[in-house]
Amino acid sequence: MGIISYSTYKNKKCFVLENDSIKAKFIPAPGGKLASLLNKNTGYEYLVQRENKYYREQPFGGVFVEAECSGYDDMFPTIDTCKYEDEPWEGVEMADHGEVWSLPWKFEVKNDTLYMSVKGVRFDYTLEKQVYFTDKGSLRLDYTLTNDSLFDFAFLWAGHLMINMEEGTVVKVPEDCKQTVTVLTNGPGKFGDLRQWPFFNDSQGNPYRADICRSRSTCGFEKYYFTNKLADGWCELIYPDVRNSLIVSFPVETVPYLGILMNEGGWDNLYNVIIEPCTVCFDRPDVAKRYGQVSKVKAKSVYKWHIEITVTK
Repeated sequence: MGIISYSTYKNKKCFVLENDSIKAKFIPAPGGKLASLLNKNTGYEYLVQRENKYYREQPFGGVFVEAECSGYDDMFPTIDTCKYEDEPWEGVEMADHGEVWSLPWKFEVKNDTLYMSVKGVRFDYTLEKQVYFTDKGSLRLDYTLTNDSLFDFAFLWAGHLMINMEEGTVVKVPEDCKQTVTVLTNGPGKFGDLRQWPFFNDSQGNPYRADICRSRSTCGFEKYYFTNKLADGWCELIYPDVRNSLIVSFPVETVPYLGILMNEGGWDNLYNVIIEPCTVCFDRPDVAKRYGQVSKVKAKSVYKWHIEITVTK
């Protein structure tokens, strides 16, 4: 179904997973990161790339946006910095964009599967993922979170897929995604604003379609979550060149929410959309808890989920 080889990404060692349609590069250190995802049939690079020659790193607990800030990282066990609220870690600071993006992951290759794992620093857990191609040619990442402690552990996981877009790219979501809640914006709104997808208003009050990517000159920047638990877990990007359709799918039983960050030139001169399948809606587990949302792995137990990425053949 696919082959795995060794290569480099900038100045980092990486693994290349490749089949007829996809060429994917993973960096074990730091972050166990999916750094590049290429559609071999069209030559289109889906993931945001930075122009710097050397991969930008931050120490553990560093600032995520001052690192490479590209590709696909795992945000765990939080996105925004906050304090853990429950014993025995009450008051422990949760690092910016979580712990695992800045840590080296252990790795092993067996046949056509890449295995990676990382241990928690401030919390007692092990996060593992297995990466391989499915029978349908999709790239799949199977996650297993193991709580190694004697206490339940409340967490947030979000897949932080920074995806390149073109003007006119269409964002498709399940039909039950009708209402969004804003968490970040450079527009007229504020945190907590509720709006009806996909009909938004810009800073001048003019209506626009949020499901169709506007031009870079818009200089818009907004992140929102769909407020409902999804009945089906997927999000699709359809590019003007429809051969570059990209579908991200996930199981709603363990990853019930979806976030979108639309960056139309409004932040760091990037033009991209971030697709975030996530276990809770909001960027902090303590805030999510106040809205009645908790994802938790019980003591000495496991929590499993997966992400599947499909490109048009």
